[in-house]
Amino acid sequence: MKRTLSLLTATAVTVVLAACNQPARDEANRAGDHAAAAADHAAAATEHAAADAVDAAREASATAEVRAEQAAAEAREAADRAGDAARDATARAADATADVAETAAAKARDAAEAAERKANQD
Repeated sequence: MKRTLSLLTATAVTVVLAACNQPARDEANRAGDHAAAAADHAAAATEHAAADAVDAAREASATAEVRAEQAAAEAREAADRAGDAARDATARAADATADVAETAAAKARDAAEAAERKANQD
């Protein structure tokens, strides 16, 4: 933009210096005014583009934040489900162990009673 403004200013100055009479000076002034207006328009367009870029960056940041929060919530839910499954598996294993121990104790008791009966018969 600075380069464009410099070129426009140099052109306007050249036109003004080349003008020798009033009509040429008037035309040079109009050319300078047009150059200044074009520079103002370019500056406004640059400011607008910068504002749009800032808005787009903010929107992208907000979207990324929402997605990160969603991912964290899903990870917490998965961890909760995994914890529940581990607790259920532990409880089932404990129940199965208790059942096996109870069955073994019953068999041992039956064997002891049979041995006692046999000892008493002899």
